[in-house]
Amino acid sequence: MMSKKSPQLRFKGFTDDWEDRNLKDILREFSTKSKIENEYRVLSSTNVGMEFRDGRVSGTSNLGYKIIKNGDLVLSPQNLWLGNININNIGTGLVSPSYKTFNFTDIDSSFIKPQLRTPKMLEEYKNSSTQGASVVRRNLEIDSFYQIKIATPSIKEQEKIGSFFKHLDALITLQQRKLDLLKEQKKGYLQKMFPKAGEKIPELRFAGFADDWEERKSKEIFKAKVRKGEPNLPVLSVTQTSGVVYRGELGIDIKYDVSTLKNYKVIEPNDFVISLRSFQGGFELSDKLGITSPAYTIFVPKYPEEQNNLFWRIQFKRFQFIESLKTVTFGIRDGKSISFNEFGDLKIKFPSNILEQQKIGTFFKQLDDTIALHQRKLDLLKEQKKGFLQKMFV
Repeated sequence: MMSKKSPQLRFKGFTDDWEDRNLKDILREFSTKSKIENEYRVLSSTNVGMEFRDGRVSGTSNLGYKIIKNGDLVLSPQNLWLGNININNIGTGLVSPSYKTFNFTDIDSSFIKPQLRTPKMLEEYKNSSTQGASVVRRNLEIDSFYQIKIATPSIKEQEKIGSFFKHLDALITLQQRKLDLLKEQKKGYLQKMFPKAGEKIPELRFAGFADDWEERKSKEIFKAKVRKGEPNLPVLSVTQTSGVVYRGELGIDIKYDVSTLKNYKVIEPNDFVISLRSFQGGFELSDKLGITSPAYTIFVPKYPEEQNNLFWRIQFKRFQFIESLKTVTFGIRDGKSISFNEFGDLKIKFPSNILEQQKIGTFFKQLDDTIALHQRKLDLLKEQKKGFLQKMFV
């Protein structure tokens, strides 16, 4: 039977119990201060990692800043309980004297790194800090911090575990970079494949299309849709993160009177819905059949054979379109939807040739599907890391 001082999942060849040690036994605080202005780049510790900092803190000189190297531990005494603790990995640099800096005695830093922000450790940090003047700030009590215990195996097992998580973190970082690159590419295409203000054609176009884009008021292209009296259909909600979803999938217990469902509006696949946060771009294309609150605005193209919904789906998510909503949303606050009449007075540019609409719509749909695939891969890697953290440490 496995001892309580052994993790659930271990590398082969390791069976000894882990040893409880205080942070005081494995950390040594140091303070090597800069004596030359701009001796190194200024670094900053955040709740998610180390980063280079442009300029200086409050415009002061960086003389007297602490010099840290790769492998040193850096933490913010006020924000430690929020996870502002890092092992530096971006090179020698300067950090504000307000940070506490440590190096390790006889322990592998790559073994410690995965544990720095686990829920268990965050709770320990909170318990070793006292409430400050600000709600979001707590002052670290260093003696209490030093008493935090961490279970450690032999140095060889530490190295194995540390190497494993280093490799896993590298995969997560690579996947994040791929995702960020795709999002940046999409942002660039959105700027180039739609006309800029005052222009009639986009900078980048598919071959075979040369006509100017049209500009019309939305009410000339779309019409409002109201259909009620089907209370047996599933109840839907409209979100900006996931589009149109079944209300039961939100994970929120939303109370509503069943007797009012007969007054709910029917949403069908390919309907557009203006959500209650429409002033932030909450125009969603439905892929579901169901009913939703009468507070939502539903609309469809007047002449479906002339308009491609995938084109309009991406058009309604463009930054420039969302900015244009400000011209009809003056005074609208969170929780109030734009009416169809307000939306209808907006002027929108679009290609009159539906084939060009289809090509643009399909292009962005495929790009969004690729982004979603990479997001799922990233989420899976993070979930796997979470599982390994639970099983590979005591």
